[in-house]
Amino acid sequence: MTYDPNLIFQSLDQHVVVFIAIGSLAMVFNYLYFYFAAQAARRDKVPTFPLACTTIWFAHDLSFVLMFDQWFNVYDHWYVKLFWVALIPTTLIELGYIYQTYLYGKKEILPNGSQKAYLAFVALSVLAGLVGWYSLKQFLDDPIYAYTFGSTGFMAPVFVLAKMARRGDAKGQSEKVWAAYTAMQLTWFSCPILFFGPAFREPWYLIMAATSVAGGLILTGLCIRMRRPSTNAHGVLAGS
Repeated sequence: MTYDPNLIFQSLDQHVVVFIAIGSLAMVFNYLYFYFAAQAARRDKVPTFPLACTTIWFAHDLSFVLMFDQWFNVYDHWYVKLFWVALIPTTLIELGYIYQTYLYGKKEILPNGSQKAYLAFVALSVLAGLVGWYSLKQFLDDPIYAYTFGSTGFMAPVFVLAKMARRGDAKGQSEKVWAAYTAMQLTWFSCPILFFGPAFREPWYLIMAATSVAGGLILTGLCIRMRRPSTNAHGVLAGS
């Protein structure tokens, strides 16, 4: 993908109120999504997200936060400055997810290893995420992260659906997590499609947006179904 950041900034300057309204909703849903995910992990004592997701998200958001000079002195535009502020809490929350994975994930990830070996595995996974992201970033023509904000979120349903299929349950998940995710992706993808220019209206980008929303809806439905108490033929709760 190729785009001109200055053309995006010009478009955003012409639609400030609408963009900030939709973008603010997206961030509210993002924080709700993260909060409900941490809540579900704590409730069931299992990580909500696979370590591959959280390490990449952490590396992505941390890299944006560390590029303070780029946003405030090079581009010097309100859009990237606001995103810098918004990503500080998400980076800290993602670090919290990594800690939750350390607390709750050993049985699933490294059941036969020692606690020290598991800690080393988690630490190396974080390092691998940082190296992987920074390596990938060198090849992406995405100077203001306009593409990767959506694409990193796109990962979540794929990884979590695989995790749920493997486990056969919805532990660490909830319908609130994925309803918030769906709303977040719907509002966020609306912003690039409406305001970022033709490159963000290409079929492949629209398909990614639609797939993200569909994945969120599917997971919302699955969580409702898998958490619903089963009943016998007489309508009595199983185990009653």
